[in-house]
Amino acid sequence: MHITGWSKNLEVTAGGEGIVSHAGLARLRQLADKTGLTGGLSRALATPRLLIHDRGRVTADLACAIADGAEVISDFRVLADQKELFGLVASVPTVWRTLDEIAAGGPRAQARITKAVNAARRNAWTAAGARHGTLPGVRIAGKILEGVTCIRLDATVTPAHSGKELAEANFKGFGHHPLLSYCDNTDEPLAGMMRRGSAGSNTTADHLQLLDDAIAALPPKYRRRLMVTADGAGASHGLITRLDKLAARPGHQLTYSVGWELGARERTAITAVPARAWQIAIDHRGEVRERRAGDACTDRCCAHPRCWTEEAHVTELTGLLREGPGRDQLDGWPASMRVFARRERPHPGAQLTLFEAADGWRYSLQASNVPASLRGWRAQLGYIDATHRVHARVEDRIRTGKDCGIGRFPSCDFGINSAWLAASLIAATLLSWLRLTALDGDLARAEPKTLRYRILHAAARLVRGGRRRRLKIARTWPWADAIATAWARITALPQAP
Repeated sequence: MHITGWSKNLEVTAGGEGIVSHAGLARLRQLADKTGLTGGLSRALATPRLLIHDRGRVTADLACAIADGAEVISDFRVLADQKELFGLVASVPTVWRTLDEIAAGGPRAQARITKAVNAARRNAWTAAGARHGTLPGVRIAGKILEGVTCIRLDATVTPAHSGKELAEANFKGFGHHPLLSYCDNTDEPLAGMMRRGSAGSNTTADHLQLLDDAIAALPPKYRRRLMVTADGAGASHGLITRLDKLAARPGHQLTYSVGWELGARERTAITAVPARAWQIAIDHRGEVRERRAGDACTDRCCAHPRCWTEEAHVTELTGLLREGPGRDQLDGWPASMRVFARRERPHPGAQLTLFEAADGWRYSLQASNVPASLRGWRAQLGYIDATHRVHARVEDRIRTGKDCGIGRFPSCDFGINSAWLAASLIAATLLSWLRLTALDGDLARAEPKTLRYRILHAAARLVRGGRRRRLKIARTWPWADAIATAWARITALPQAP
């Protein structure tokens, strides 16, 4: 066997012409231009000074570079080194100056950038609606909730390995503690807030500001029917009160689901729940949560009741908490709020409280304003529980977001890092718009790393002729047709101002 046969007769020279790497990045840059993002950023960062490089163009290009995998500002050279394709691109020092200018502009500059991104989002979502007929629905346990825009709030810790401004010790180590919101329909970030490392997980003022920013980020037609979710760390009395007020607005509908603390009153209520009141929970496919019993028969496809053990159950505690022996223990909370409990068999190694260890179940609670008069599958306890449990999808968005810039901040200056966060959120947003407006199949669901390998990092040959430039993807590249189709779809979009 000739294990080195692949390199036989192979020569490497430096005489190639018209070869372009990262050719797929042109699709992302074109999308930023077509949706009006580049123009909006240019107006937002306009200055009376005479500049060679427009600051909006620089910021949009930085977002494209981050989407392409840039982890530090010097990685911006991925565009500058491809002048044949991208033309005159700013240098790395110019990018530093742009971020420094945004930082010097403070909240006003950030607000202008946010306004530009939100305007471009309206154009991108309009294009997505024209292509698909509607915005993607919210996936809940094998069902699709149409016509509802879902906002998910969550915080994350970004570690810092050096003395960066406002990087502080926290419950996960040392670093910053940004707060983020994502649209579950499109998997894109809506708003973000750079915070010091010691910022609290349930700081009410931060969550209220982020909630307002996330709703304002949505195109007006998508603000009428909302769903907002947060985990127990982010839940607070102030947040639930604000959500209740938003839900009471005439002509609007808002359903929320937030984590709830398992306290003394909740433990008392759980002990009073009759056994028949616990209903079996469902998994992400809408199937019952059960496992094979230890003494089950050998046929794993059997339907013997004794061969299956129910793993999780759901019940409602609202009646016991409001009308139990201790009178109304939810006094001061919105009247429309309901409390639900879930119990499940703990995984091996799970740490249980003394209350949970007593009966062997692990408990988690949530509060929601799902109307008691609601009918259909959304009113079933299993789906009410599943609606909250899919909040965990925001963890995937944050994980992929950390692969798009928010996992590492490049500067010691807090203001520059805040500007980098804004550019990183734009990068993740552009990738989401690319999937919505131009890609199909697996690519329309692909994470950033996959998109980079298959689309953004693809090499091509740049050919000139007939006063035109043609970018030719290798015929043997498995996703060549997808890249060409994406370019055609993006080019066909109407040019936004």
